[in-house]
Amino acid sequence: MSNIFDGVRVLDFTNNLAGPQATAMMADFGAEVIKVERPGLGDDARAWPLQLDGMSTLFIQANRGKKSIVLDFKKEVDLEIIRKLVQTADVVVEAFSPGVMDRVGLGYGDLIKLNPSIIMCSVSAYGQTGPYKSKPGYDLIAQALSGVMSMTGNADGPPMRCGPAVADYITAYHAFGAISAALFYRERSGEGQHIDVSLLDCMTAAVDLLEIASAGGEVNRNGNHNLALTPYGIFGTKGNGIMIAALNPKLWNILTTLMGRPDLENDPRFSTVNDRSINQKELIPIIHEWVDSFDNLKELEELLNKNGVPCGRVQTVEEVMNDPHLLFRETITEIDLPHSKTMSKLKIRGTAIKFSKTPGKPRPAPTLGQNQDEIPKFILGK
Repeated sequence: MSNIFDGVRVLDFTNNLAGPQATAMMADFGAEVIKVERPGLGDDARAWPLQLDGMSTLFIQANRGKKSIVLDFKKEVDLEIIRKLVQTADVVVEAFSPGVMDRVGLGYGDLIKLNPSIIMCSVSAYGQTGPYKSKPGYDLIAQALSGVMSMTGNADGPPMRCGPAVADYITAYHAFGAISAALFYRERSGEGQHIDVSLLDCMTAAVDLLEIASAGGEVNRNGNHNLALTPYGIFGTKGNGIMIAALNPKLWNILTTLMGRPDLENDPRFSTVNDRSINQKELIPIIHEWVDSFDNLKELEELLNKNGVPCGRVQTVEEVMNDPHLLFRETITEIDLPHSKTMSKLKIRGTAIKFSKTPGKPRPAPTLGQNQDEIPKFILGK
C-alpha cells in the first residue's frame, strides 16, 4: 500500500464545511471520495467567496482530491444509482438534517440491507438524538451554545466569536478520526456501524475550563490572557503583540532575569503560578511595559527563543502563508487549478498529520459533475 486508505471508497453526501473537510482528509490519504451533489448549484460552498472562475477557494480546500457526480434525491432513477453505489462503498458520509436520509430510504437501517458492512457517518449541528436534533445550526451557533463565545473576548466587552470556523473544523477532525477507527474495528470484526458526530458535541468537548466551573470555579472572559495561567497571553501594544508563556518556575526565573526584574520572582504576589494568576491584573501591565520597550518584536522573539522561553509573534495570515517552517513541513502547500483561467496554482492548508510511510497529498478539487461519465464504472465495483 502506498496510501493508508487505498481501496477505500467513500460516498460523500456532505455540504458546506465540516463534512467535506473530513472526507477531504480521507482523500489526502488515498481514499476514493465520490462527492454526490445536487443538480444545479451543487455544494453550497461552491458559491462562497472568494471565487476563482466559478469555484470558491474554500470549496477548493474542503473538497480537494474528490470526484463529483450529480444525482437528485427526488428522482427514483437517481436513488437507484445511489443504492447501487452504496453496494460498492466502504463509507457513507452525510450532513443532512436528522431524518432526511431515512425519508429518502437511505438511512443506516436501509444501507445495511444493501451493504451489511457499511460504515455511515452522520455529521449534523446537534446530533441524531436529543431535544435540539431538528434545529438548524451552523458553526457560530455551536460556538455560542457550547460556551466558547462566553469565554472569548475582553472582560468588559461582549462575547466574541473565534476567528476561524473552529466548530466545523473540530467536528471534521472528530469525524475523520471516528471513520478511521470504525474502519479499523471493521478490519477486526467484519462489522460496520453508524457514527453520530455533531458540531455542538465536538465544540463542547473543546471547552477546557468546563471542569473548573464544575468544581465551583468562576469562568469569565479574560481577553488575551488565560484565566487560570499567567503569564500565558499576548503582550505589547506594538504590531500585533507577542504571545509569551512562562508557566513553570524555571521559565518564570528566565523571564524575570531577561526583564531585569529578579525581584518579581520572589515577590509573594507572583511566587507561584497560582499567585500570578490571582494577581495577574498587577503583573500583566509590568510585562506589557517591558515588551513595549523593544522597537522590534522580532528582536524580542529571538531573545526569548534563544533563552528557551516559549513565545510567538501574532502573525498575519499573509505571514503564515510564507512561514518557512510551515512551508518546509508542507503544512502550507500548493495544488494545481486545472480548470482556472485566473491562477494555475493555489496555496492551501496541506495535511497536518505527518506519516513516515504513507504521507498525505492534497489534489485538485472537482468541477460540478466532473466525473458523471464514470458512474457506470463506480457501480461495477472497486
